[in-house]
Amino acid sequence: MKKIIYAVVLSTVIYTSGYYLWVASSPIRFKDESFQSGIASESVNASGPTFIDYDNDGDIDIYVVTEYHGEGQGNRLFENQGDRMFVDVAELRGVDNDNALGRGASWGDYDNDGDMDLAISNLPPTDRSTHIPTTLYKNLLKETGEPNFQNVTREAQLFRKGNENDLDIGGIGNTGAGIAWADYDNDGDLDLYWKCADFDVENALFRNNGDGTFTDVTEETGTGVLEFVLEANSQGAPSWTDVNHDGYVDLLVTNEGDKKILFLNDQEGSFKNITSSFRPPSGVVFLNPGNANGACIGDIDNDGDMDVFLPTSDQANRLYISLLKDTGQLSYKDITLTSGVSNKSGARGCAMGDFDNDGLIDIYVNNGGLADTLINDVIDIPIFVQFYIAIEPDVNKLFRNNGDLTFSDLAWRSRASGYGVGSGVGTADLDEDGFLDIFFTNRTFYTGGEQITKSDRNYLLFNRGNRNNWLTVNLVGEESNTNGYGAKVTLASDDLTQYREATSAHGYNSGNDPRMHFGLGKKSSVDFIEVIWPSGKKTKLVNPSINQTVTIKE
Repeated sequence: MKKIIYAVVLSTVIYTSGYYLWVASSPIRFKDESFQSGIASESVNASGPTFIDYDNDGDIDIYVVTEYHGEGQGNRLFENQGDRMFVDVAELRGVDNDNALGRGASWGDYDNDGDMDLAISNLPPTDRSTHIPTTLYKNLLKETGEPNFQNVTREAQLFRKGNENDLDIGGIGNTGAGIAWADYDNDGDLDLYWKCADFDVENALFRNNGDGTFTDVTEETGTGVLEFVLEANSQGAPSWTDVNHDGYVDLLVTNEGDKKILFLNDQEGSFKNITSSFRPPSGVVFLNPGNANGACIGDIDNDGDMDVFLPTSDQANRLYISLLKDTGQLSYKDITLTSGVSNKSGARGCAMGDFDNDGLIDIYVNNGGLADTLINDVIDIPIFVQFYIAIEPDVNKLFRNNGDLTFSDLAWRSRASGYGVGSGVGTADLDEDGFLDIFFTNRTFYTGGEQITKSDRNYLLFNRGNRNNWLTVNLVGEESNTNGYGAKVTLASDDLTQYREATSAHGYNSGNDPRMHFGLGKKSSVDFIEVIWPSGKKTKLVNPSINQTVTIKE
């Protein structure tokens, strides 16, 4: 009997030791410090995180949009206190969203005054919430010296053309989904695209007039989706990216239960839907009707063009690589099955980043069970609005880039698996150690005013790092928009060349650190960094020091 006990104990020790060695040998490792950092118990029904230095103090803060379902569950603005500590100042600063049903958020300096303003999309009210329409908050830091926010939606005329209800309530009143800033006409100020989750209500593009006001230009630019899909339900953030490298950002709109729409910017103020075009420029890969909630876009193969990852909640994820650099013409190749990212776990959010600083972009996916529950069984909404959601929890995925168009799942080994009904996720270097951290949110569902799923929380995973080198680039536009959104950045270090594109939003209503992060592996120097600005100007920085954040001005 003793021999059996000793054998069991010995095998347990061997197994446990092996497990910890297996974890310790992972090239990517995280530590959950959600509770220690002060963010874990907040906003239990969060949509997605966005990262920004809202107070211009040099560190990155976190904004979290929530769908209010009780007292004290408004939006959160976690101010970075240093030492991995955060304090919620949303109510103090005036961006707690007043207990509304929040959905999307995007940061952008729309008035080019050097501080970051905020656009928030909201849903219509329930019996437990207040109806706050889609809102534009102006940062008053430059005007007053304090980073408080003022609702300027009416002054900015952020209303849809001919919509009397928008005028009456002081903002866009339909079911807001994703929202994102970009300078689509390269005139130096940021425009705004708003997505709608109502199946029969059009999305909207607002052009910045340069005087603090906006004009709805959806019809004349051709950026609406209703004529191309049976049901819009445009969940997730809009994806602004220059797919054909002509210097003008294009637009990818994801929809639940219908095709995605890739709009090509014609450089003259209009867009053309190239989703159904079989000849280049072609976006036929986006005809897949999977429930994609936004997209993650980045150069996974370091060839100079932007590839697209689609997290889908009802089927396998999709990964499309751009063939622009290979063929000279815009088209995409579906490498979903061969790449190893086709996990079917009810993906909602995604984030791209080089988590081990080896010079290759990795992918993190926030899962939450397959979308197999009818929304009408959960929320009291009109019967003609029908789609499926996920209410069962699942673990997340961390796909490490192997450098050969394949990925390995390191979620368990890296201690980044999480567990919940996932929603948004983003990445930022929150503790300024040169390694990207991960923040993700989970959902809590209610029906008839009663909570039907377990209360969940935000997760903040700090990257434990390794010995690899890095460099981070902070852009400041002058002739271009001050954020540099739309700029392309190239970093060359010996035989390693990497490419990044500055954007305001991604995935499920999330936004990464606006600074661009480059892992260098064992490279000890950088030959140059080149920035191509939306204005067309170029800036080149030669031999910058590594392991630092460099600011590059236009």
